[in-house]
Amino acid sequence: MADEVKDDVIILWNAFLEGDDKAFTAIYFLYIHQLLSYGRKLTHQNEILFDSIQDVFVCLYEKRGKQLISVSNPKAYLFVSLKNSILKKLIQTQKLHSVETDASNKAEFSAEYSFQDQIISSETSEVTRHTLHQAIHNLSNGQKEIIFLKFEQGLGYSDIAKVMNITVESARKQLYRALVSLREILDKKTIFNFFYFLTKNS
Repeated sequence: MADEVKDDVIILWNAFLEGDDKAFTAIYFLYIHQLLSYGRKLTHQNEILFDSIQDVFVCLYEKRGKQLISVSNPKAYLFVSLKNSILKKLIQTQKLHSVETDASNKAEFSAEYSFQDQIISSETSEVTRHTLHQAIHNLSNGQKEIIFLKFEQGLGYSDIAKVMNITVESARKQLYRALVSLREILDKKTIFNFFYFLTKNS
């Protein structure tokens, strides 16, 4: 299930907490590509993305040998850290002081998913391709992010709630509304393919 974390990941994380440098390096290589993928959904500015990832791992390294509070899923913890770092840098760079109280709603979430290419490759109609792209584009930032975290990153609702700083119930409702919205716009063949690839990737 999505909420489950593999035993070897827990062992690796615990080794890191005990001060194992090799475990820290292993954690970096285990999650770096997923962090890059998630980060690129939050910002197209590579400098901010790379600086934020560096900050995440520097901060993590400084906590080496120390106990971190209630980390049940290392990936979710790293996603939260990365998102907070990126949003902080965006605020500082753009000087959007009004964003400080609601930064998550102001950051545009990139609506490009790996499974879209698979769906599009199976479609021959340009109209259908455009409709699929537009349907996903019209989702709210939160809905786009939940689809990415749920179906591309395999996070469960509890971890999604932590990453997005919302309740578990809100995460469930936003995903449900996103899928209902897509179902109302897309034709039967496209929505079938969409749900097929969602299930396949989850």
